[in-house]
Amino acid sequence: MEMVKMSAAVHYGETSCGTSTTPSLSWLPDSVLLEVLSFLSVRDLIRSCRVCKRWKRLILDKSLWRYVDLTPYKLNSKILWHLLRHWLGTSMQTLKLKGLLKSVKKQEFLTPAVLQVLEKRYLCLEYLHLQETNLRSVGYDCLPSTLKTLELSECEIPLTWFKTTGKTKDLLKLENLILNKVSSFSNQHLEIVCSQSSLKSLCLSGTYRINDIGVQKVVPYLKGLEHLKLNECNITDIALHLICCHLKHLKTLALIDFRYLTDAGLACLSGVKTLEKLWLDYCIGFSARSIVTVSVSLPVLNFLSLNGILFESQGIDEIQKSLPHCTVSNAFSSMDNVLKNT
Repeated sequence: MEMVKMSAAVHYGETSCGTSTTPSLSWLPDSVLLEVLSFLSVRDLIRSCRVCKRWKRLILDKSLWRYVDLTPYKLNSKILWHLLRHWLGTSMQTLKLKGLLKSVKKQEFLTPAVLQVLEKRYLCLEYLHLQETNLRSVGYDCLPSTLKTLELSECEIPLTWFKTTGKTKDLLKLENLILNKVSSFSNQHLEIVCSQSSLKSLCLSGTYRINDIGVQKVVPYLKGLEHLKLNECNITDIALHLICCHLKHLKTLALIDFRYLTDAGLACLSGVKTLEKLWLDYCIGFSARSIVTVSVSLPVLNFLSLNGILFESQGIDEIQKSLPHCTVSNAFSSMDNVLKNT
């Protein structure tokens, strides 16, 4: 962090890249200076090009543009085109963008033309994060075929968004799908994308339209799934039973805030012998005894999260004693502590 402060000092003219009797960043070798520059934001990197020719040369280095986060900025189509053409190097692997869905100006910068540029120029792009973006005018089959991870947060999608028109084979590379508060995401969306991809991880948070019927239709496509997170989905013990019957290669499973799941559903987890990490946060329908019974039956389980669950008597102590080789977490938020002490 001290080096970053020195970088800011150089940027504001407190040091220079010329010869100086006082220590400055110009004394550092290129490899170290690149490490310093990696801590700067996109905006500061672009501004720092004005310091000197050496800095401009280093800032154009591919290593600084592999992971690009533009979510802190309000972008329009003009700015994004400028960045794509002049700054974002072809080695970019991760790109994060924030749309205008919650702003007064609803016009979106993400267009089929922009995605076409991403497809043709950025052949290393594997991770695309879109936040607060209206995707009604941008088709799913417009996304770069190099993507392995797609993350949508608070975005709008039409009913037929995941349907493709001839690029299905290219989209089979998608391995990870992460959705957060995409309220329009439905069982139909889930079935289409799962049938077209070979997913290794699936994270659904705030997708309340997903229910037991949706899970029943997609589990046959998810037999290679290793990581599954479900938060605030409308599923019951039936869906949990289906998950445990079909997904025999799960390494991590997160069930968050399912207050109506019961011990009957939890018992199904005993059949997933590959499970290493398990989150049952705020699943208040599970008893301590059932949690112990299931946990001890999982031979490679090394982490168990029970945050937000208040056990009677010495329930949590019994769980921890029964799992000596497993880290058990049982934390509470401030509001939970207030309720606990009343």
